[in-house]
Formats: sequence, C-alpha cells, structure tokens
Amino acid sequence: MTAGDAARPEVAWPVEGLHAAIIAASQDPIYFCTPDYIIREANDPYVIIGGLTREQAIGRTVQEVAGAGAFPRRAPYLEMALSGRVAVLQDWVNVPGQGRRFFDVRYQPVHDADGRLLGVAAYGRDITDLKKAEEVLRLYESAVTQMSDRLSIVDRDYRYILTNDSNARWHGCTADSFRGRSLVEIVGAERFATEIRPWLDRCLAGETVEYDFRDTAPDGTPVVMDARLQPFRNGDGEIEAAVVTLRDVTETRRLSERLERLALQDDLTGIANRRAFETGLERRVSAFRKDGSAGFSVVFIDLDGFKLVNDTAGHGAGDRFLQDIARLLRQSTGEDVEVARIGGDEFGLIIDSTLPLAAHAICNRLLSAFEGYHLVWEDLTFRSSASIGIASVATEDDEAARQALTVGRVLQWADFACMQAKAAGGHRIVSYDGTGKAGDDRKAEIHHLLAVERAIAGGGFLLHAMTIVDLASGAPVMQEVLPRVTAGDGELHGPSMIRSTAERHGLMRSVDRLVVDAVLSRLETGGSDGLPVAVDLSAETLHSPVFARQLAGRLERSPELARSLVLEVSETALSRLKPEAWNLMADLRTLGCRIALDHFGRGMAGFTQLRANAFDLIKIDRLLTAGLAGDPVKRAAVSGVVGLAEALGLPTVAEYVTEPLHLDILKGLGVTYAQGHAVSRPQAWC
Repeated sequence: MTAGDAARPEVAWPVEGLHAAIIAASQDPIYFCTPDYIIREANDPYVIIGGLTREQAIGRTVQEVAGAGAFPRRAPYLEMALSGRVAVLQDWVNVPGQGRRFFDVRYQPVHDADGRLLGVAAYGRDITDLKKAEEVLRLYESAVTQMSDRLSIVDRDYRYILTNDSNARWHGCTADSFRGRSLVEIVGAERFATEIRPWLDRCLAGETVEYDFRDTAPDGTPVVMDARLQPFRNGDGEIEAAVVTLRDVTETRRLSERLERLALQDDLTGIANRRAFETGLERRVSAFRKDGSAGFSVVFIDLDGFKLVNDTAGHGAGDRFLQDIARLLRQSTGEDVEVARIGGDEFGLIIDSTLPLAAHAICNRLLSAFEGYHLVWEDLTFRSSASIGIASVATEDDEAARQALTVGRVLQWADFACMQAKAAGGHRIVSYDGTGKAGDDRKAEIHHLLAVERAIAGGGFLLHAMTIVDLASGAPVMQEVLPRVTAGDGELHGPSMIRSTAERHGLMRSVDRLVVDAVLSRLETGGSDGLPVAVDLSAETLHSPVFARQLAGRLERSPELARSLVLEVSETALSRLKPEAWNLMADLRTLGCRIALDHFGRGMAGFTQLRANAFDLIKIDRLLTAGLAGDPVKRAAVSGVVGLAEALGLPTVAEYVTEPLHLDILKGLGVTYAQGHAVSRPQAWC
C-alpha cells in the first residue's frame, strides 16, 4: 500500500445499485426474473422489444412481456436455467422500428451466497449481421462444394488454400487433404513448369487469364478443359492467391469445331465453300500488301456443258457430277492447293507460288484429268471439260500496286480470265498474270483506279471545257465539260479513261454525281459565259433514284439552271435503260433540260429511240467524222444521219473534228454544230 492509498478514504458502494446501473448501461437486452417468472430488473433494450417502459415491465411476468406467441419458445430454456444449468437460445425476434433481428440469448442461474436459487438472468446479444454472413458463407460453401466445375484457390507459393469436391474427386482425394499441398505434387514438376506456372504467374501479377488445354479424365477419356484464373485480393487490395476454375468444354468445343467446319464446307461436295475460299484469299492478300514477297495464283474453273447434265438427266446426276469433279480436283492438285466450290458449277483454287507457270502446269493437269473423266447415268454418258482462268499475283516492289490489291480485284481478274476462256470456246486456259503486256495493263489499271478513287474521295475532278460552234456562223453555242484526272505516272487522263475505269469498278454514279454537282455550282455563279453546258450521264446514274431525286429537286428550286444544262446519253447505253431511266429523262426535259444522244453511229440502237422523240439533239460519233475527206462512205453516213435528224426536227453536232478542212465538208452535208481540235482545244474550266 502506498502513502496515497493510505490517505484515500474507503468508499462503501451500494452493491444492488451498482448492479442496476450496469444493467441499465448495457446496449444489449438484459432482464432478471424470479423462479415464478416475475421480472425484478430489466433495461430499456429488453423492454422496448415488448413495447413497454422499464417501469411497466418490472413486476410483470416474462410471459406477459414476451407475449403469448413467443413465450412457449423461451420457457424450456428458462426451466433449464431454473434447474441450475446454463441454457443458450438463438432465435429471431421482432424489434419495433428495426424489424426482424437475430439474437443469441444466454439464460444464467443466479444463486445467493448460501447457494439458494434466486432466479434467472437473461443476457441477449444481437448477432443478425453474423447470422447473415454465416448464411452467405454457407451458400457459398454449398455452391462451391456442389458445382461441377473444378474450383481451387492457390497461394503465391503454389499451394492449395482450398479446393472443392469436384476437383478432389478428379484426383482421387478428399477436399480436406488438398489444403497446404503443393500444386507440383499434384500435377508433376514438368507439367507445372511448362503448362501451368506461366499462366499462374500472369494471374498473380494481376491479370485475369483464360485458356484451353487437353487433359485426361480419371476414366482415361481425353477431354478439353477451359481454365480461368482470377486474382484473389485481400481487404487491402493485395493479391494473395489465384482462383482457378476448370471446366470440361469437350462437347462445346467439338460442337463449335463442327459448326465451323460446316460454315466453311460445301454441303454437296465436302470441299471448302466460297466463304472459306475468300478467307484464305484474304490472308494471302494481307501478307502480300505487307511486303509483296509472297506471290500466289487464283484459279476459276467453270464446267463446260454442266447445264446439259442437269437438264437431261436431272439434279441427281448433276450432284453426282459435281461430287466427282470435286474429288478429281483434290486428287489432281495435291495437298498444298486449296480447292473450293464457289458457285453452282464453278470451282476455285488458291496456289501458293510466285511463279505463274506453276499454276499453269497444275491447270494443264486438270484439263487432262477432265478429258479422262466421264459420268455414266442410266443409259447416258456425259464427258467433262472446263474453262479455266488464272490470275497470278507475282512479287511486287511497287508500294502503290501492293496497297491497291484487294480480294475483290483478284477475284475479278480470275473471273475475267475464265470468261475469256469460256468465250473462246471452253476447254482451255487463259492467264491474267503479272508478266508481259497483261501485267503492264494490270498495273496501269491499278494506277488508273487509284487516281479515280482519290478524285472521288478528294471531292472532285479537274474540269475542262470544249467549245461547240455553229457551223453556219462560227459562233459558240455550247460548251461540253470533260472531267480529267492525274494518275500516279503524272499524266493527265481524260473522260475515256475515267469512264472505262469507273464502269469496270462500279464507280460511275460517284463520278457523275461529282461532275454534275460541280457544273451546277458553277452555273449558279454565272461562270459559263452564258453558254449552255453539256455533261455526260451514264446508264448507272440514270437508274439511281437518289441521284434522280437530288437533281430534280435542285433544278426545281433553280429553274434557270435547267435551261442551261444539256445531259448527254451514249447510244451504246440505250439498250440497258429501264423505264425509270426514260422517265427521269422525260422529267428533266419537262424541267427545261435538253437531252443529247451522244456517240450516235456506233450502233443501230438509237434509231428506235429517236422515233420516241426522247432527245433534243444528235451528236455524231467520231467513227463517222474521222477521215471524212477521203471516205465517201462516211460522208454518205453523215448525210444520212443529218437527213434523219432533219426529219425529226433535231440539230446535229459533229464530234472530234480534228481537221479544219472537215468543217466545210460537214457544213456542206448539213451538220448544225461541230466540236473538236479544229474548233478549239479543251481549256481549264475555272
């Protein structure tokens, strides 16, 4: 005892009052009852459960406070405590303002100093959150245990923290026996080092990874497993382990592979279909565009006379014929050649070789094989032959040419070569390759196409105007606007190249739209010196409802534009015009435009349409105007066209007049107007 302790006076604490204060201060519900269940002490957390105050509860029985519904559940535990044993009850209780709460209640016997039983002290503790957590954990444990997927958690030392029953059964163990075991012990050192550890290390570095691997089931069956590894983080976000889920995907992968094969396989012949063919071609084109070193050839094969088989012996014979041809192609080309059916009676090959001669040699073998094959169907015999077109893509150093190569263009070249073979009588090979003139023409075609595409993408072409004069007075009466474009070789190309290239590649609508739009914009600013302006329109454009709607709408808003616009339609296009095109020309004439029949004299199609009174003037083609002075037949032909035009009340225009002498001859033949270098050369239309 210290001096301070000696000086501190003794305090006599009222024990009963102290107990009451402790009970009142507790946040958990507490009460004390006598053996006859009379409550002698209770705190607020307990009495509010019954909706009472402390003063109202003391002196009442436990049954009255707990309620008739809840007391029978409590009574056995009270009786156990009154018999001298501690009892513990866990139950749900409705608490006013809080709803259902889960309590852990301890019923403690209370004795006096002589050991006599005084009653029972009940201590309640709200463990609702713990109960819910336990329930969630139980559900998780149940799900993990019962799931068919093999689930494990592996720590940074590659040891199992836990595994589920599914994975344990796979290895012939119990789940408990896995805890703490090394993964190396389970799968073996070599497999762990080569197949598993690299993936685990990526996962433990923070990456979620997924991959397939082949394994053997406990019964010896080969299986395909999908492995998914996810980082397992602690409360601080640190990665402590990897969650590994293994799923048997054997049937899924098998079905997927089967569907993929079906999607890339021709149903009838069993060889690749067009989709697979074009996919293989896309890979080669992509590789070629990178460095141009991997050349290849594409072959189109069109069976000659296949329609005869179908029409004569029926589709059953036709199907058998195609199946035999597919088998013959596989046998004659070898494993390194991709063989596909790309149409009804059309087949394709992809040959990996930088030498076009290699493809030609294979195709020669095919022709020989076709000659030796015949189909016997009932009492009929059918022999085979084929038209074969080859498009070879050889090594290419020209960057522009490489980048311009597309799947569509290679297919177009092969198809063109095949059509040439068919047109020449069939049973032959035509090559469209990168050697000689054909190769030079193809390179030129590529540069021309790039130039046209750049002009379309860049917003327009260079426009030049050629003056058309009245032969009687020599006065200018009209201008024809001609598009031009600069190709990669620096040369300025005119409308002939633009039109031929655009028609082959489906770009005419874009070309016409840009040219017409530029002409109308110029006319709106009064930049044509007051002269009408003529522009060409293709058959493709005349059939475009979008172009028709936009042009008609613009002319309706500005009627003066229509009176200054002459639209030229080539005689060679007339046979391809559908009613909607003729209707558009009629509507444009109604708005004030004039329609010229261009290149008249190249064929006879124009005569029928002229009688329909669909045009406002006739332009005589250069086939009739060139060399006019020394050719009486051409002079007679021009005279005939003039007579026809006069009968219809239409003026005529002589095109491509290059010699001044021809102007007088044309005037003498009655031609109304003329254009060409003898009149004026094209000038930039600024």
